Amino acid sequence: MIGARLIETGLLLGLYVLLAGAYGCTYGLARFRASAGTRQLAGLFYAMHVGLAAGIVIAEPLGTLWKVFLGASSVAIFFIPRITWRYLERSHADEVRT
Repeated sequence: MIGARLIETGLLLGLYVLLAGAYGCTYGLARFRASAGTRQLAGLFYAMHVGLAAGIVIAEPLGTLWKVFLGASSVAIFFIPRITWRYLERSHADEVRT
């Protein structure tokens, strides 16, 4: 039974990462296109990511440190695309002006 839980947890963590990537990609696409619909899709991906993180923390047999790490990662994942987008805007600002 432990093997089945290990595979289940591994698959859920894979989905956790996939949803984080989907959020980051759709956030960037929404900012690039200035699209409200794509921005809502990014929000949906992030909400699904957080919901899955909560489910993993509550239901899966991970140690406390791993559960704290997942929670902190989910908070960081919210800010990473925003920080990256601001950095890209500043680093390419000179190209737009010339």
